[in-house]
Amino acid sequence: MEIREKLQVTAEEFFSQMMVSVLYDIKSATGKEMKKEQLHKGYHYTKKMKNKVGRAGDVKVTITEYDPPHRYTASFDSASGTNRISYRIEETRDGEIEVCYLEDYEGETRSQNLNYRIIGALYMRSAKKRTKRMFHAMEDYIRKNRDQA
Repeated sequence: MEIREKLQVTAEEFFSQMMVSVLYDIKSATGKEMKKEQLHKGYHYTKKMKNKVGRAGDVKVTITEYDPPHRYTASFDSASGTNRISYRIEETRDGEIEVCYLEDYEGETRSQNLNYRIIGALYMRSAKKRTKRMFHAMEDYIRKNRDQA
C-alpha cells in the first residue's frame, strides 16, 4: 500500500510528532523511558500485538532506516511474516511537505502472501482513508500547538 499526502507543516515538525508515537510505543511495550536522541537504525524491541483475527503474539519491531527528518522505516517480525512501514518526507517548493507512506508484508509461506493480498484488497480503501485522516489529525495538532507556542 502506498499513500502520498501533502501537509502544511515542516518535515521537522512532522518527524518529531511521529517520534513521539514511536517513543510511546516503546515505553508501552518495554516500560523503558527513552529520548528520541537514543533512537537509531538497528534499534529493536519486542511487543505483544493482536493480528487481524484477534490472536495475540510477540512481534519484534526493528528500526531499519532512521534519517531525521526525512526517513523512518520499521519492520514488524512475527511468526507469520514481516510487515514493513516506511515514511519518506519531502519538502515541496510551496513550503509544504509530501509524506509518502509505504506498507508491505512478506509472509513465511506463499499462502500467507496470497492471504495478505486478498485481505489487503478488502481493507485497502478503509486503511488508506484512516491513514490520511491520521496524517491530517497530526497536521492539525502540530499547527494548533505551533500557534500556541
